[in-house]
Amino acid sequence: MLQPLTTLLHFIVATLLPVFGVLLTSALLIYAMYVRWVDIPQKWLLTRRALLAACGVAVACNALLGLRLYLSHSAKAARQDGAVVRASRERFVLPQDFQYGELVIPAGSFINRNDPFDKGEPGRALALHGLEAVRFEQPVQVANVWASALQVSPLRLELAEDQRVGPLYRFDNASQTWVPNKVVPALACKKGQLALFQVPHIPYDVQAELGKPAPDGPQARFLPSQWLFRGCENGPPIVVQPAFAGAAAATKAP
Repeated sequence: MLQPLTTLLHFIVATLLPVFGVLLTSALLIYAMYVRWVDIPQKWLLTRRALLAACGVAVACNALLGLRLYLSHSAKAARQDGAVVRASRERFVLPQDFQYGELVIPAGSFINRNDPFDKGEPGRALALHGLEAVRFEQPVQVANVWASALQVSPLRLELAEDQRVGPLYRFDNASQTWVPNKVVPALACKKGQLALFQVPHIPYDVQAELGKPAPDGPQARFLPSQWLFRGCENGPPIVVQPAFAGAAAATKAP
C-alpha cells in the first residue's frame, strides 16, 4: 500500500505540479495581455484576492520546477564527474609498488581493471581488485616466467625474453585433472610469445563476500605459485589500454 502512495506523491511533486505551474503562468500572461489590450464592455476580471492567489500558486510551482531542474543538473554533473573519476581508476599508471596477492607489481606499470563497486567517489584508496591486464614497467617474474605483460582472463603472460618454461602440464582424460607432462617436462619459449596457464580454483565463502569487493592487496586471491603451465603460443601482444587522461591525481593512495 505504501509503494503506490509514494509513487503517486512522486508523480504529483515531480511532474504534475511543475506542469501545472507552467500552464498557470501561461494563463496569467494571457490574462495580463487581455487586461492590458482588450477593451470590451463588461470585461471579465479576476478579483484581487484570486489574482494574488493564482500568482502565488504559479510562483510556488515554478520554484518547484526550478528546484527539480537544479537537482537534475546537479545529479547529472555528479554522475559525469563520477564517471571521470571511475575511469581514472580503471586505466592508470601505478604510482607505487603494489602487492596483489603473491605478485608485487612495480610502480610505473600500466593497469587496466574493472571495479563494479566503484561509484566514482573521490579519495578512494588505491586498489587492484577487478584487475584485467598489466603492462609491467620492467620484466617481472610471475609463475617462474619473466613477463612484460599479464592478462587475467584468459590468463596469459607475454614473455619478456627467450626462456625455458616448466614444468609443463597436460590434461589427463582418465583422471580429469591436470598432471605433469613426463614426456616433455619443459618448453623453450621465445620472447613475445604468450605463456598459457591453468588456474586452479581457490575456495572462498561466496555468501560472506556477496555484494562486496573481492579481497585486495596481499589478501587478493592471486597466487601465481599455484598456476599450471600449459604451453606457449604465438599471438598478438597483450592489449593494455593507455592511462586515462588526468588519472595520476585520482590514483594516488591517501
